[in-house]
Amino acid sequence: MRKFDQESAVAALELQQLVAEWTHELDANGGVQVAALCTGDCNYVIGATTYRGHAAITQFYVDRGERVRTQQRDGVRTQRHTVSGLRISLTDPSHAELAFLVVNYSAEGKAPALNLVGPTIIADAQMKCAREGDGLCRSAEFTSQPVCIGNDPVLNATVVKK
Repeated sequence: MRKFDQESAVAALELQQLVAEWTHELDANGGVQVAALCTGDCNYVIGATTYRGHAAITQFYVDRGERVRTQQRDGVRTQRHTVSGLRISLTDPSHAELAFLVVNYSAEGKAPALNLVGPTIIADAQMKCAREGDGLCRSAEFTSQPVCIGNDPVLNATVVKK
């Protein structure tokens, strides 16, 4: 078991909040503002594609939102990301590495999603984080590796290698 002093405990709490804000942004806004939780040069890896920097990350979610608008029932997607097993390694006062399991439930159309059989995807995720000049910790790198993938055409279009 890791031992935390007061400073590292505060840093760990900030990083836990970063992950909570990330999942909330994905679920509440479709990820359009997730780049604000990333460094300007963040490498954001979704499936086999790396998006580098705020503009590319934002465009990924804008494009995804357009696919939802045009391909999903009522132009809406209901989703919830859950995080489990968050492990935080503070590498120095300004950097940390996070590892966690992401379980995503999603369905087309407005909530409540009916007849959901199971998770849309389960993935091992990692974030490398850096404290920036404004004192906030942000993701400098996000990667995930799918462990289980359900049958969701919108998600599979971005994470399943062809």
